[in-house]
Amino acid sequence: MYEELPAIPVVDGCYELLSSPGLALNMAKADLIRIEKIDQPAVVLRRGGNFCIQIYADEIADEEIERLDRTVLSEFGGSLDGVNGVNGGNLALSVPSSNDIQAINSFFDGFKSRVGVEWYYANVYKNFEDPADETLLDWWVKH
Repeated sequence: MYEELPAIPVVDGCYELLSSPGLALNMAKADLIRIEKIDQPAVVLRRGGNFCIQIYADEIADEEIERLDRTVLSEFGGSLDGVNGVNGGNLALSVPSSNDIQAINSFFDGFKSRVGVEWYYANVYKNFEDPADETLLDWWVKH
C-alpha cells in the first residue's frame, strides 16, 4: 500500500513533509526524508520535532474530530493533518514534541475514554515494523 504525502523537495531525492502520514510509520510533519527504494520505508534524515499520532476507527463523530482539531491546535500548537474514511475514522495529527509528553498522553487518553478508540504514536519506536518491540527512539528527549 502506498500513501501520498504533501512535501517540499529540498535537495536531490530529499523532501520535507508538510503533514504527518495517516498510514506510514516513523515519520511526521516537518521531517526531512529520503525515499531510497519505492518498496521500502522512507529514511528519516532529520526529525522535524513533531509526534505523529494516528487514530484508526470505523467511525468517529464529527464533533469529536472538531474537538481534536481545535484542542490540538489551541493546547499543543499542533494540527489535524488528515481525515480519511467514509465516517472520518482514520486521523493523522501532528503534535510538537516541545509539549509535555504526559500532557499529550493525558489528552489522547481522555479522547480514548470518551470515544472508545485507541490512538498511537507512529514515530517513536525504534523497530516500527515490529509492533511487539516497544523500544523508544527518544529523539524528542533533550539531553
